[in-house]
Amino acid sequence: MMPLVSIIIPVYNKAAFIRETLDSALAQTYPNTEIILVDDGSSDGSLKILEKYAEDFPEKIRLIAQKNAGVSPATNKGIQMAKGEYIQFLDADDLLSPEKIELQMRLLEDKNKRTMCSCEWVTFLDDPERHQRWNLRIFKDYSNPVHMVMDLYHHGEMMQPGVFLCSKELILRAGLWDESLTINQDGEFFLRVMLQAKEVLFESSAKVFYRKPGVTNVSQQKSYRASQSLLESYRCYERELLKKENSERVREALAKNYMRFIYVTYPKYPDLIKEAEKEIKKFAFTKPVHIGGPKFQQISKWIGFKNAVRVKRWLG
Repeated sequence: MMPLVSIIIPVYNKAAFIRETLDSALAQTYPNTEIILVDDGSSDGSLKILEKYAEDFPEKIRLIAQKNAGVSPATNKGIQMAKGEYIQFLDADDLLSPEKIELQMRLLEDKNKRTMCSCEWVTFLDDPERHQRWNLRIFKDYSNPVHMVMDLYHHGEMMQPGVFLCSKELILRAGLWDESLTINQDGEFFLRVMLQAKEVLFESSAKVFYRKPGVTNVSQQKSYRASQSLLESYRCYERELLKKENSERVREALAKNYMRFIYVTYPKYPDLIKEAEKEIKKFAFTKPVHIGGPKFQQISKWIGFKNAVRVKRWLG
């Protein structure tokens, strides 16, 4: 029998997009799925839309409504309620290509439950047909998931959470989402999942359509609280990664994350920037660590990293 796949969708005020997202989940060619909707106290009419879908597709959709607690508690509720052997996470404004789950489940067939699967992600604004593709080095198989983490951190690349398909067994082995984090909680969670995985298989034809965040989302991501959470997520990276491998390449990758924090935060929140600088200094590198493109790295070598960031901000 085909294993059941649980598609977990936490929803908070996504009335403008949730129909499209649900339609993409319902359109999956893999037949044995359930959709777990967790409404996290929406106030924009999202819940009414979810109730209508749950009424129309009772054999497919389970709806949980709770008071607003945040994306991590909502996602954890979905994991706890999931009956599937495998879990597909999906943000309430993103989309899956129709064969996404079917193609990935083919790769996972007869594999150990600690094998996880990834795929390509693309970005779009309003029309998924008019999407932008990214040529990322992480779009490939990894026999050792730590190598994937190194590619992500050393080269500043990212994986959108919806690309992954993995067993519930692997997720519970890694632990639930950290409910103390308010940003980058997905990055911290999937680091732990990858560190528990045996391998990561890349499905080249499947896609996740990642909707570009709006102005409100971007501004929220730059608040003091969000910056605190981002810095703490990088400390979580450090704690988890060093348990697995304490090497020069790992320490350098961790330092690059702290440098990126300074890059995106500067000149706001000087206290948090000082904390990030302390994290870097403790590694005591004998040679400078650099981030960014070739031009930015060259300027950093000439005038120093923070001065290079100042120049970058001044030039806009």
